[in-house]
Formats: sequence, structure tokens, C-alpha cells
Amino acid sequence: MRYVDKSKFAQCKTKTWDKNAEKWAEQVKAADDPIAEIKKIGNKWSSLKRSFVKEFGLKCWYTEVPQYGTDFDVDHFAPKGRVKNDAGQIVMQGDCQHPGYWWKAFDIENYRYSCIYANRSRDDGGKVDYFPIVDESKRAWSEASDCDYDYRQILDPCSLDDVKLLTFETDSGLVTSSVSELDDEAGFKKVKISRTRLNLDNDTIVKGRLKAIKTVTSHINLLKLVSRVSEEDLDQEDINGIANAKSELINACSRKSEFSAAVIQYVLPYKSSGYLADVVHELDLEP
Repeated sequence: MRYVDKSKFAQCKTKTWDKNAEKWAEQVKAADDPIAEIKKIGNKWSSLKRSFVKEFGLKCWYTEVPQYGTDFDVDHFAPKGRVKNDAGQIVMQGDCQHPGYWWKAFDIENYRYSCIYANRSRDDGGKVDYFPIVDESKRAWSEASDCDYDYRQILDPCSLDDVKLLTFETDSGLVTSSVSELDDEAGFKKVKISRTRLNLDNDTIVKGRLKAIKTVTSHINLLKLVSRVSEEDLDQEDINGIANAKSELINACSRKSEFSAAVIQYVLPYKSSGYLADVVHELDLEP
């Protein structure tokens, strides 16, 4: 998971998005049944997919899986319809079911570009309707009481603090927390819940993550090896191999590239190495 800057969302809007979104939001607000009205208006957020890809890359913001031969979703981070807690129970207040965060249905800041493994029900995970928070008494039940974002227990790629909580075991490719349960219980639990709810350690995703790590490992090893050889002993094939390895490393560390969060986790310890000195400024090693 790499940080996705919401300030860039403005560049992703269609020319008529703001005007139409305001109109749709007013229709939903005035409706007796907001969810039925959202369904009636239809899936307008899909029009943003192409601009999200152009700005942030052809990959899931949660898992970093590339979009090859499959459809992707625009996930409503705060669910627009039914809402579930971490136990999988529909959120209730007495006999009243939570109405969903319908007031965010056409709010672009509530959108996250997502693969189907992260957003839909798959295996034992999938975000679907889940939006667990630390304290149910803080749950927003209306637009007027919308104040529960800071109590959420699912990692948000649009939160730099959240992204920093996530790290990887470079040997196994599995997700782990950058904080201990003792030092930051809330952050540790957020990673634990998100690992399941976002399917971050799904077998196919871990395989892709490991493949990306293995590829950059081979590039690092090549550069490390040739750094021990004097320049006069390098032939043209060696020179071409060095250039290619550096170019591939730059691309792999790009925040638009698949599994780049795991890649930079592996590359970071080598950033001060002499064999990366001439390209380290081109490596995007920030979260």
C-alpha cells in the first residue's frame, strides 16, 4: 500500500463531476429511501476509473495488485449501504439498522480504486460492507454526526499515517505491522484487521508480491556484483546490464508500479550503497 494523495483527486474529476455530484447528493438527501435513490441514480463513480488509473497507476490502492484481465471497483471507503462491524454483524442501534453512509455516495474523497479481492467477498476476507470502528458510540449515523473517520479500524491508503503502519516480510511476502502491539495497540490492531478485510495476504497476491521482490533482488545483486569489477574489465554486455538493472529499479520503486510498497521495503537498506549512488535520487522510496 502506497500513499494516495487526495489533493490530486481534483485532477481526476470529469468536467461536470462537481455539478452533477452536488445534484445527485441533493436527490439522495431529499429521498425517503436514500439507498433506493442511489441505486436509481446509478453507478456514476465508474466514470472516474480512467482518470484514477492515469494519476495513480493501473493497480489496486489496497493490495497493489495490477489490473490485468479483470475488472476493478471504485470502493466506497465508508460503505454507502449496509454497514458491518469487525465481527461481521450489521451495525444496529436497538431495532434500527445503520442507514449506510449514503451522504458520501457521490463524495469523491470517499472513493478508493480497488481490486475485487480487496473490495468484494473472497475467501475469508473482502471489505464489502465492513467499516469497523474502535468505539460504536462514535459511529456516525447521519451527515450531521459524521465524525467517526478517526476511529476506523481499516487501513486507508489516503492516510499517510495508516500507510506507515504497514510493512512486509521480504522473505515470505506477508504483511506485518511496523509497530508492536505494546507500543501502538490501535495501529497494530488496524493492520491485523486490514490483513483479513482487505485480503492483503491472499495466496495469489503474496505470490505476486514475492515475484516483485525477487526481481528487484536480482537487480540489486547484479549491481552489487559488478561494483567489485573495475570499469576497464566491463564489456558492453555488462554495461548494458547495469543500465537495465538501474532502470528497472527506478520503475519498480515508482508508486504507480505493482507491489512497489514491498519493493521499497527491500530496497531501502541499500539506498546508501555506492552502486546506487547515481540513481538513488530517482528512486521513490517514500511511503
